[in-house]
Amino acid sequence: MAYHSCISDNTVSYLTQQFPAETPAWLAAFPGELKRICEKWAFTPEGHEPCSRFGAILYGASARYGRVAVKVVPWFSPRLKTEVFCYRHLPYREMCPLYDVDEKLGAMLLRYVPAANSADHAPRERVFRSLYEQRRPAAPDETSLPRYEDVLSDVLSNARAAVTAKNDARLMPFLPSIERALNAMETFRDSERYLIHGDAHEYNMLVEDGGCVLIDPLGYVAPIEFEFARYLGTAMKEHPLSNAEMDALVSRILPGGVDRARALSAFAIDTTLRGCNTFIEGNTCEEIVFGGSWAARAWNYADALSQPAKEGKRHVS
Repeated sequence: MAYHSCISDNTVSYLTQQFPAETPAWLAAFPGELKRICEKWAFTPEGHEPCSRFGAILYGASARYGRVAVKVVPWFSPRLKTEVFCYRHLPYREMCPLYDVDEKLGAMLLRYVPAANSADHAPRERVFRSLYEQRRPAAPDETSLPRYEDVLSDVLSNARAAVTAKNDARLMPFLPSIERALNAMETFRDSERYLIHGDAHEYNMLVEDGGCVLIDPLGYVAPIEFEFARYLGTAMKEHPLSNAEMDALVSRILPGGVDRARALSAFAIDTTLRGCNTFIEGNTCEEIVFGGSWAARAWNYADALSQPAKEGKRHVS
């Protein structure tokens, strides 16, 4: 079966693994449905994101809306509902404007923001203070977004079972990180919950006019410390950082009022979650093995940077 060229192999692999019953029909219908929404939104595609893993992203012009991006997440994926909710209801003014949604295909029409790779991270780092100031507590009965601890438990339990079943020495580093993450999450049991973006790392923070536009929200009900976790996790994944450099980054992004040790714990928990996600996202064996080492390194940072200061300084050599 020939799939539309803007659907990556990564997306086909992920959808087939996660939604085997629904995916074949959705893929077969995709070209016709894409043509329909192009007519609906007066949209002319000019390019697409070749590395998308969870759907398809197209860029182009709309006679009605101007420069736009069309993000397609299949209607049967929970990501569609939560992402649309985030664009419409997160309290952050930095969220990318959502113009329209086509639920039949699972398509979101968004303002286009160029994804220029800026070497200046200051606008991204500054935005966390703005997000913190705009934070909004979740209602006790909020059900529009998943609770972070529920997602964590499911993903880590699946990863632990997979590691045990495979009995592969390369995967064993996952186990201590999984246990630490589950135990550490208990310390947040009584924390107030907020509506958070949940995936605010550098590639989802598009620099524009000295500020940032946030895209691709995952959306969780979670303690506020988890809003800073993704940025730290991606920074230490993509760039070799000494303890001192990581310490300085933490200091730059954390607003006053956020407990440093709790934020570092949230970062290590979340990086463990991301590492364990490789078992269910169609990743290669090498990528899964990397996920285990990534989580372990996050806990090393958290341990080193959470140590009590000695003579006014942490152990960050």
